[in-house]
Amino acid sequence: MNNLKLLFLIVLVATFGCTTNKPVDVTQTGKLPKIFPENYGTTIPCNIAPLNFRVEEDCDEIYVSIKGNNSSLEKGFKGGKSDWPKKDWATFLENNKGDSITFTIYAFENNNWMKYKPFRFFVSPDSIDEYLIYRLISPGYQTWNKMGLYQRQLSGFQEKTLLNNTIMPHSCMNCHSLAANNPDNMVFHIRENNSGTILIKDGVVKKLVSKKPTSFKSVSFPYWHPSAKYIAFSINKVRQVFPSFGTERAHAFDMESDMVIYDVEKSEYFTSPLLFAEDAFEAFPCFSPDGKTLYFVTAKAAPMPEEIQNIKYSLCSVSFDPEMATIGEKVDTLISSAFTGKSVTMPRISPDGKHIIVTQSNYGNFPAYNEEADLYMYNLQDSSYVLLDAINSNQVESYHSWSSNGRWLVFGSRRMDGLFMNAYIAYVDENGVPQKPFLLPQKDADFHKSFLFSFNIPEFAIKPVAVSPYLIEKVAKKSEDGKAIFETTH
Repeated sequence: MNNLKLLFLIVLVATFGCTTNKPVDVTQTGKLPKIFPENYGTTIPCNIAPLNFRVEEDCDEIYVSIKGNNSSLEKGFKGGKSDWPKKDWATFLENNKGDSITFTIYAFENNNWMKYKPFRFFVSPDSIDEYLIYRLISPGYQTWNKMGLYQRQLSGFQEKTLLNNTIMPHSCMNCHSLAANNPDNMVFHIRENNSGTILIKDGVVKKLVSKKPTSFKSVSFPYWHPSAKYIAFSINKVRQVFPSFGTERAHAFDMESDMVIYDVEKSEYFTSPLLFAEDAFEAFPCFSPDGKTLYFVTAKAAPMPEEIQNIKYSLCSVSFDPEMATIGEKVDTLISSAFTGKSVTMPRISPDGKHIIVTQSNYGNFPAYNEEADLYMYNLQDSSYVLLDAINSNQVESYHSWSSNGRWLVFGSRRMDGLFMNAYIAYVDENGVPQKPFLLPQKDADFHKSFLFSFNIPEFAIKPVAVSPYLIEKVAKKSEDGKAIFETTH
């Protein structure tokens, strides 16, 4: 090696190298370090990506020691933020699942090593679904010139485009739904250009276009029956208002809404007067895991937007016979807005059929900008209804969904800055008791300093979506004459 190469290597190591030796002659601070994300004391999956963080102290480098009962992991980092190798992190979590792990951070500040008070995580033996599917959209929801659907690997940081405005300009993609967390059976909507509903069923892509003449408008807010033979939809006439003064940025509301069920095998819709009443707004359907009950929210119809702050939704249910494809004749009210004085929306039932998570706010059924919006849990066994203090913040908590094993809940929250919606994940035990949530991990702890999109409608998936975005584009751009349009993935 010549002198020039040696000098270059020395400079490279000095610039980008990591501390290899544990700091000595340290000063004890006696306090917890300020870090972002601040995830102290939470429960994490045994297969989650590295929880990288930034130490928000004035330091040039950090050294982090993580200890479990069965192994340890230690590493130094330049620049005050961690970047754990994925393989080392995964091995460490696997070795210590079911146990607490302790983080100790040392920071090099003003030519001295400072040791901060250790903090803990619990590594759950319950794994999380391997993927998360979400929409990325500007936080104001006012334009869709830059937006799309994406899937993120949760054991790592790889993100893949499912469909976006680069592939389909001036189209709005929204309301994706998976059957039992399996993207082999998936549905979502395209609005504006090439509008219609895209159905992916066992490797076949199909575009559903509302038949004309019909009283059905474009369907939305889908939920799959566990058999994957039916999909419940709302039929909504959604509008938005953007206040010109005050602290509220926007409101979305229904001018009218009803519900229908789509028979996937017969390619036809059916409904009931109980779900299609002129004097009521019905929305956000949700099937029970056994497929015999349909949950939804409903409110008495009122002039909109004049009555926007007075409209309050209740949680209701009706029986469903999947063998006969028939809807029951009686609606039961589970959470009454007349009793709570509030409005509930977005019911999502746990895979074991014991608990329903809803978002509760002062009014309406689109709480994305209601600062008071919080997550509540309804227990189907004893009819208790509780605020989830461990999960909620003083900002918006909104759309939520369950992992396939029912141990993890993902939801949207504006708690970081009151503007951007971000994805948070929380452990929920078998009794329905949630733990402190953690922010969706990112490889770079500075990710949120420059990322200008909101995470919208996060849904867990047990496997990646196999369909190409260009196949979806091909199907979406075909004729809109009301006929079913099919393409295969092969």
